Amino acid sequence: MVRRLFKLVLVSTILSSLFSCSVSPDAMQVLDSSTRSYERAVRWGEFTKAKSFHKNGSTLSDLERRRLKFYRVTGYSVLQNSTPDEHNSYLLVEIKYIKKSQQVIKIMTVKQHWKRDKEGKAWYLDSPFPKFR
Repeated sequence: MVRRLFKLVLVSTILSSLFSCSVSPDAMQVLDSSTRSYERAVRWGEFTKAKSFHKNGSTLSDLERRRLKFYRVTGYSVLQNSTPDEHNSYLLVEIKYIKKSQQVIKIMTVKQHWKRDKEGKAWYLDSPFPKFR
């Protein structure tokens, strides 16, 4: 009886985990690749590249580019990652940075909303670019 109950629980757990992930493996790979590339761009101060992941405004203005040269990111960590659906994923990210003239570590928490394009080939950020202050 116990073995039968164990098998039933095991099978139901496996099936529920398979059906709970509503995003295809290919879409998950593209999402994972996009979030890691964005993280690297922000972490290494490649803000022009990072901005290209955002839906609104894929380029930095000259003023933004000059202003961002005063900042250096010292840490980037994902605090929370929701289970994505076919077209949306949400991340809560902590970014640690310094303003070079002050050398004081500042921390900001950013809510990221990743959306999948209509063709399903790419993910982009539908949330504002981080505000370094």
